Amino acid sequence: MKTNQLTIFVILCLISAFTFGQSKTIDTYKSTLNWTGKAAFNTYSLSGTLKVKSGAITIENDSIKSLNIVIDMKSLDHENKDLKTHLRGNDFFEVKTYSQATFKLSKAVSISNNEAQITGEMTIKDISKTESFTIKLNENYSELSFNISIDRTDYGVKFNSPSFFKKMKENAIADEFKLKGNLKLD
Repeated sequence: MKTNQLTIFVILCLISAFTFGQSKTIDTYKSTLNWTGKAAFNTYSLSGTLKVKSGAITIENDSIKSLNIVIDMKSLDHENKDLKTHLRGNDFFEVKTYSQATFKLSKAVSISNNEAQITGEMTIKDISKTESFTIKLNENYSELSFNISIDRTDYGVKFNSPSFFKKMKENAIADEFKLKGNLKLD
């Protein structure tokens, strides 16, 4: 009898967990964010890292109800110290003034085959734009990954942009950069 009661209790707990949703925080120590930028007219590229400052996701009935990610822009890193300083400075992300970037999901989306097409508000340098991209989740929703292209000029980062400086040639930096995330969820 006690075994049956325990079994029923466990089943009810599992059902309520999936019915009422799972709220998970992003583990900022185990999560990774990698960025890649490249030249506009040749194959030169460079990459580095950023850190997640905080974040959370709520999943209910195979739908993502909320997703918030805060990126620590002061953590912007590259192995070349001068380049790192330049990227953090006024020509690019001005991290002393704009110390964080954010993403907030605009509306709930369904998860299908452990993937979801999400749309939300990305804010960089206090400029907010709508961004859409695909995220992938592992089977038990403990890990989320994405690879997004972001047009830096949408956020006021115009240094050496071929869209604004037509005669840059080999010094032009592509407008889009890639941000690849692998976020661990607790």
